This record gives sequence, structure tokens and C-alpha cells, in this order.
Amino acid sequence: MAKADKTIKSYKATRTFDAIWSNLLAFILVALWMIPVLWIVASAFSTQIGYISTTFFPTSWTFDNFVDLFTKTKFPQWLLNTTIIAIANTVLTTFFTTITAYILSRFRFKSRKLLMNISLILGMFPGFMAMIAVYLILSMFNLIGSIWALLIYYVAGAGLGFFTCKGYFDTLPKDIDESAYLDGASHLRIFFQIFLPLAKPMLIYTALLAFMAPWADYILASLVLTSDASKTVAVGLYSWMDSTMINVYFTKFAAGCVVVAIPIVTLYIFLQKFFIEGISAGAVKG
Repeated sequence: MAKADKTIKSYKATRTFDAIWSNLLAFILVALWMIPVLWIVASAFSTQIGYISTTFFPTSWTFDNFVDLFTKTKFPQWLLNTTIIAIANTVLTTFFTTITAYILSRFRFKSRKLLMNISLILGMFPGFMAMIAVYLILSMFNLIGSIWALLIYYVAGAGLGFFTCKGYFDTLPKDIDESAYLDGASHLRIFFQIFLPLAKPMLIYTALLAFMAPWADYILASLVLTSDASKTVAVGLYSWMDSTMINVYFTKFAAGCVVVAIPIVTLYIFLQKFFIEGISAGAVKG
């Protein structure tokens, strides 16, 4: 009995020790990740011109960088372009991704497995490998320089992201849609009125990823958006990091980064519960 008590105490002590070191390691990692974020936020309120500073935090603070950002630059146009693409991409990508997942989850047809395997293989290749081909195709349709070229590219590949959503649909009992179909409901009605309400976490997960994509995309956007007025925030802000412009625009660049981060951080804070549920539910069965 005494030996068992010692074993239990040793086990509890080990768990306590592991928990302390795990929390300490997590704290250190978070602190390291937050250093560049804090520096950018602090620079956004700095009165200093340029990016070279002798102090981490500015010696004097101001809101002028944000005022100049919206009154003396084309950032408002870039922000509007990105918002339009993000909202349209969210609606269209969510629809095409979920309906593709529903079809592959609920229907059995001859080329189903082949289609899934091809989609899996295509998803393994980095997107930038197809950039030249995409550019040439968009150029043939005179879409270079248009923000709609980005939207077409995002939506055209939306169906390939069905795997997580399909995994979630696979966990839903087939009796639900089979009963509705026997009662006379069409497949579209089953999809919109039964599946989508049940798949709320997955919808939010898919929509959030679709909304975030245009905000972070730089490679394709910089290739397609050639005019200054058509740029997205990623392309526009990065253009200020040129060696000839960084000393003039760095604090405005930092202010722009803060503004761009606000909608993404806000959405994630309020929707993180559904985001995590969507990831965990979609990973149950693939």
C-alpha cells in the first residue's frame, strides 16, 4: 500500500513539474512571438521618421500616422479593394467548397475516388508553381490589373479545399438526408435547409479562411495587380518597403499593418470557438 502511495505521489509530482515547464515554455514562445508585433504597433504611433530607432518604444506618441494613412496615401482604395475581394470570396468560396464536400460525401459515382485523388495530388503542389500559367490565362482575357482576376482565381480553386468540410459531412448520419429525400425534399433543399444549419462550425471555419486569404496574399496579387489604384493592402503596403521609400513611409506602413490586423483579429476572437470546432470536427473522418 505504501509503495502504491509513493507511486501516486511521484506521478503527481511529475505531472506538476511537466505542467510548470510546459506553461513556462509557452509563455516564452508567446513573448518571443509578440516582440515584432509590439514593435510594429509601437512604430505606428511613433513621431520618428524612418525605421531605425535607438529605443524599442517611441519617445513620443502620435496618431498622425493613421491620419496621414487615410488622407495622404492610396491606402483607403487598397483597403476597399481588399474588402470587396474578401467579402465576395467568402460568399462564393464557402458555397463552392461546402457543396463540393456535400456531393463527394453523399453521392457515389464512377469517378468519385479518381476526382478525390487528383484533388489531393494537386493540393500537394505549391500554388506559386502555377503562377506563370495563371498569369498567361488571365492576360488572354485582359484581366491583368483588375481585382476581379484575383477573385476568379480564388473561387476557381475553391472546390479543391473540400477535404475538411467533407470529413465533417461524413460524420452526419445518412438517415437524416435519406428521410428528407423520401419525404420529397430535393437534394438542394436538403443541402440548404438541413446540412448547412447542422454544419455551422464548418461554415464559419471555411468562411473565415476564405476571408483571410485576400488580406495575406502577396505573390499572386503583386503579379496580377499592376496599377497603383487596383492594389490590395498586402501589395500596397509592401511597396512602401522599397529602399527608396522605407524611410518616408515606414511609420505609415506600421499604421497600415495595425489597421489591416484589426478585422482579422476581431473575427478570430469572436469566432474562435466555431473555428476550433470546425477543425476538430473536420478531422474526425476524412
